[in-house]
Amino acid sequence: MADLVKKNKFKITLINKNNQPFDVDYTLNDTVLAEKWFHKIKHLHKVPIDPVESDQVDLSDLKDICEQFCAYAGMDIPGIDFDEITQKDLNALHKIYEDSHDRLSRLKDNSILYKFHQAIHKRENPADLKGIIPVCWGTNEGPLTQIMDCQPFYEKEIKKNNIYLPWAELGKTPHRYWHDEEPNDQDRFNALAKPHITFRAKFFIATKDTKPMSFDTKFVEWFSTYKQGWLQHHKITQWENIHEDSAPLLAYTDCTDNLQNCVFKKIILNK
Repeated sequence: MADLVKKNKFKITLINKNNQPFDVDYTLNDTVLAEKWFHKIKHLHKVPIDPVESDQVDLSDLKDICEQFCAYAGMDIPGIDFDEITQKDLNALHKIYEDSHDRLSRLKDNSILYKFHQAIHKRENPADLKGIIPVCWGTNEGPLTQIMDCQPFYEKEIKKNNIYLPWAELGKTPHRYWHDEEPNDQDRFNALAKPHITFRAKFFIATKDTKPMSFDTKFVEWFSTYKQGWLQHHKITQWENIHEDSAPLLAYTDCTDNLQNCVFKKIILNK
């Protein structure tokens, strides 16, 4: 029994704002999802994380990143005023990324593909990564990515300093699709808006408590037109506010320190 408890515990080393390392102790959550995640982590904990997807790279210059992407992809730079960029422009850039993904993801040295994608979302919603420390291996995760319905594991709220599994799809959530004024078209909605069915090893550490917000009445009205067709298309039964603003719990801690502005360093597994 003691060995089992020990195996379900691990540490994460973070670097604080004074550039000092410190450890946070975690206990694995008792769910099938958390156990499967931990199995992935055992294979990846010594593999370098992806600095772009882990928010350790400056993505503020979208124009420069777009130019680098277009040069790599062998395409013309879109005629966009990056100083006065609109959501319509960002949607167009995201469509370029979607259409290029399959081809470019097979090429070597393609980090600009993922940098371009992250930069688009960073410009769309700069607050998205506030309140979390994201950790991701990107393409280094390799074959450990799998298809699994993660919807039933979502928590009612996010608790400070615990570890959670983020939504990890190529696309947008339904609310984000609506917010970004994507086309009012069932086929496009089905294709771009995704439930959480891609199970990756990536995770985030919450740095604050978060309670899911109730859906905007305008969104609820809009969603009612497409909801049933979308649920049937993706073979799921529901999509609630927790699926937009919460996440599945992977591990929990007794640590109450303020982890804001800390940077992930490494995972330490018990032997």
